[in-house]
Amino acid sequence: MVSVRDGNGGGTGTSDPSGPSGSEPSRPASEGGEKRPFGVVVASAVDGFRTLFRKQVELARIEATEAASVRAQGVGMMAAAGVVALFAVGFGGAALAAALALVMPTWVANLIVAAVFVGIAVVLVLVGRHALRTAPAAAERTRETLKEDARWARQQIAK
Repeated sequence: MVSVRDGNGGGTGTSDPSGPSGSEPSRPASEGGEKRPFGVVVASAVDGFRTLFRKQVELARIEATEAASVRAQGVGMMAAAGVVALFAVGFGGAALAAALALVMPTWVANLIVAAVFVGIAVVLVLVGRHALRTAPAAAERTRETLKEDARWARQQIAK
């Protein structure tokens, strides 16, 4: 705003938005349709962007932690499936040895145990693979909030 001042610093016409007037209480820049000074707008934008950046970093860290947790569970199940598969191989070998050595029904029992372990291993592999495939993308929510932040920033600049 333009203000005309006399030599004593008293104003004639409109009041200066950068300083308080003795007759008018100071008002926030958004009231009364006055435009905010450029420095206030820049400081507000910098502060807003700084806060948004911190929040985005925090959100990305949370999402990465969640995704890593889900993937770790899937990897744990895959490792368990590997251990169970080793048991199956061991029992399968024991069954073959018993079959060749004795040619008796003992080997049938060993084969049944091995088949059960193989079945457990297959179930663990399928569950682990499903967990790995359905894990959330690491930055899905971060991308969405960045888009919202960009819209907000455009609105703030347009004021």
